[in-house]
Amino acid sequence: MRGYTGDRVAGAELTPSAVRALAARAERATSLVEVQRLVNDLRALLPGVRDAALEITSGAHAAGIPVGPARWRLALRICATDDLAYREALPAAEKIAAAADRCLRRPCPALPADRAMPVDPLGRSLLAGDRAVVVLIDPPAGWVALSDEFNLLLGYDRQSPPNLSPLELVHPDDQAVAVATLLDACAGYGTEDPFDLRVRTATGQWRTLEVVVRALLDDPQVGAVAYLGVDVTNQRATERVLREELARLRATATVAEPGTGAAPETSFVPTVAHELRGPLSAVVAFAHLLGDPGSGNLTEEQRTYLDVIDRNANRLLRLIEELLTLSRLQAGTLPLKMAAVRVPAMLEAVVTERRLAAEAAEIELALDAVNGPELVCDEARVQQVLGNLLANALAFTPSGGQIGVAARPVATGWQLMVSDTGIGIPPAEQSSLFSPFFRASNVGAAAWAGTSGAGLGLVISQAIVELHGGVIDVASTEGVGTTVTVSLPARPRVKDGG
Repeated sequence: MRGYTGDRVAGAELTPSAVRALAARAERATSLVEVQRLVNDLRALLPGVRDAALEITSGAHAAGIPVGPARWRLALRICATDDLAYREALPAAEKIAAAADRCLRRPCPALPADRAMPVDPLGRSLLAGDRAVVVLIDPPAGWVALSDEFNLLLGYDRQSPPNLSPLELVHPDDQAVAVATLLDACAGYGTEDPFDLRVRTATGQWRTLEVVVRALLDDPQVGAVAYLGVDVTNQRATERVLREELARLRATATVAEPGTGAAPETSFVPTVAHELRGPLSAVVAFAHLLGDPGSGNLTEEQRTYLDVIDRNANRLLRLIEELLTLSRLQAGTLPLKMAAVRVPAMLEAVVTERRLAAEAAEIELALDAVNGPELVCDEARVQQVLGNLLANALAFTPSGGQIGVAARPVATGWQLMVSDTGIGIPPAEQSSLFSPFFRASNVGAAAWAGTSGAGLGLVISQAIVELHGGVIDVASTEGVGTTVTVSLPARPRVKDGG
């Protein structure tokens, strides 16, 4: 959020009638739906408040009024025009934050499946046989599991569910995203992109579900928030094994003797990657055939399953392609096609390709590239680097934020910069930024699951830049944003691999 979001101010509080009325309503609020209406009214009724939202913060309740325990990383943030407006809104905002805390902590009992919220009998019968875990949550009334998969996958009896709140079944590290999606649903928003939640089974193990949320509180046949989760534990385990193997091979390669290229063991990566790429490509192709209207009509549930297959197969394909690219970079066998390039035109192409994604995320994307001498480089590879940097900026910059792409000629060549007003990187973790599969501790599960890459983009980008004889630097402040600067010589002496 932009505008004044200053620290909580001590001293006399301004309490006009609108603020007092909001505070009184907050004290009476008994549901999260009421709380979200109060947040909307905080924006609508107080002219000095530009924006207000209950949201996950990048740090421990940074720049907001904390809600719930620290592990939720939840706060009510208000963006005011100035200090006076912030102080004026603060009494009502504190009452609304207290109401949100109260409603979220209220017990949400488990209900037997035969006492489900008012879903029609046919719908309940279809849901019972659904191969997804289907759970309805109505925070004041309770929660209910509607599908047999809840029994088969997690080991619980949906007719005698565990006497726990839904949040107690979620891994502590994933509770922040679980709370945030419930709040969004109570404001009328479901999730367009799926995200991962680790859920505890009856035997105490964790299964990873890829989850979508549907806001159905206004539906008279449902009146609840629907969580639909498909088990992706094995897929995520495969990705983790590949990551660990790559990290081991990279460590081996770094101690290989100079001039010998990559260590012999690195042949494992291209061999396995090629073996996996063929079957996965077939899975993607047949998934597309099944989704074609000419193959017959699909139910909404079947199309959901098909989307999960396609999305995860493509995710593994991207991981394989990035593993192959990195393997060639490490072995010095990736050729560079060098040519003179006009830098402003190259950056314009990269920005144009991602402008629609920025608009959909309500992020301002600006380009500032001045004319200068031509840059001799592999245009496709440098565009790949800039694309990786822009993808990261879009993934970790909240709505209303800004991303800037800039280019400046310097004495030695060119500097290309991508800056954002995103969540930033904790100082202690910045030294690990170019490690394979690095994930900052302030990145929520939803954000990470929503990224299209496999976690190798920055490693590959650094290797490409160094092949050009350049360097890549990162300056980041947690909660403020990140700037990545790529410095390239105008006419590089290409290293091995070019």
